[in-house]
Amino acid sequence: LKPYRLKQFWRLHALAMAMNVEVSFEGSPGGDVVVVGADDVLGAWDAKKAARLSRSQEEAPAVWRGSVALPSPGAEFKLAIVRPSGEVECESLPNNGNRRFPSCGVHNGCTLRMHFGNPRVAVEASAEQIEANARSVRRFEDRQGSALQENVDRKGENAYYFAHTRSFEVPPDAKIISGPGLITGGAPVLLEAGVALDVPEHICLKEYSWSDSKDKVKVYVPLPEGLLPSDGAEGLVEFEYDAKRVALTINSSPKRKLQIDKLSEEICVDKCGARVEAHKNRIVLQLAKKRQTTWYNLTR
Repeated sequence: LKPYRLKQFWRLHALAMAMNVEVSFEGSPGGDVVVVGADDVLGAWDAKKAARLSRSQEEAPAVWRGSVALPSPGAEFKLAIVRPSGEVECESLPNNGNRRFPSCGVHNGCTLRMHFGNPRVAVEASAEQIEANARSVRRFEDRQGSALQENVDRKGENAYYFAHTRSFEVPPDAKIISGPGLITGGAPVLLEAGVALDVPEHICLKEYSWSDSKDKVKVYVPLPEGLLPSDGAEGLVEFEYDAKRVALTINSSPKRKLQIDKLSEEICVDKCGARVEAHKNRIVLQLAKKRQTTWYNLTR
């Protein structure tokens, strides 16, 4: 098939096939959760045409569910929130990347589980797919000409691969029980997929708060829990002060950096300092004012 005909075939095929999507969300999103992506069945990046999910009222954290037509393998997509005002907020993934629909292991009736803002994708095969895999057996005639079959033909019961000569098939009326920890056989089933991400050189810290006092301004920088060790945290942190700029570097893996330019007023570089509070998961920057005047804004 030519590329455009193959794409058209997949779209027609997808209309008859669907997957279940489950998205967990901490707190209230303040709108509808949708799946939007490059494929036409996901709206072609138009949130108004995206696949909308419905919220389950019985679970905490909230779970949004829906049936979505199968997009093309490898198609890029994201989770997003459509607010009542029409504003669209896409999830924030590392390196501002997109998710990719798994290119294998996904079949009609499977379930994709995701958490809003986390690139990991868990895939659960449908009961029908699990049963089909369990009933599938490799025919002996498919092995003719292989090294395995040659070994069995030459050595018989003394062959290293003698166990492969035994024929076994699942009876048509057999009941197949599947679940966590149970092996039913068949082809491998994709359990989880994620976004292929490059490790960033550093992560920009964007959240902070500040307060103004008579002779100094304090900037409070919250950090992820456990980032700073209880002992020796001061040795990981570097500070840089200029007349109207302050920079913070945490030598973790990857590094964390904060830079605030165009301060509202000049600071006295020699008198600036900081407190590293590992037990509170934060760093407090203390900016000494050059002139004792009230700061109404941190930056210009």
